[in-house]
Amino acid sequence: MLVGLWSLWHRRNSTLFTSPAFHGVALCMAPAGFLALLCGWVTTEVGRQPWTVYGLLRTSQSVSPVVLSSMVVSMTVFVVVYVVVFGSGLGILVRMLGREPEEGECDADPSHASDILATRAHPAVIDVSAAKGA
Repeated sequence: MLVGLWSLWHRRNSTLFTSPAFHGVALCMAPAGFLALLCGWVTTEVGRQPWTVYGLLRTSQSVSPVVLSSMVVSMTVFVVVYVVVFGSGLGILVRMLGREPEEGECDADPSHASDILATRAHPAVIDVSAAKGA
């Protein structure tokens, strides 16, 4: 929240694209959403076993009869999926946050946002002038 408010302050003062300190903090905040997701997941899973924690049921009685091999496969799939999703997301964020803003980028007409995004994603493939009929 504080980084968002700080960005609004910079935007209002026209220093959003020229503040190295803010850019560094924003880059460090990139994985914050993923970390919050993991912390919420752990909290949820720990909260599902209050009867075991408070001694109403022994841990040995609350264990499910699951074969070790199925647990290994399940955990391996979870780890692989999390690594792929997190790695891809982190790679995209680092690439996006590492790029300097273009001159006049914030002055662009909002109706041409799709053209701007298209030329950044595929500059050699998409010709914006041909799309506008020019």
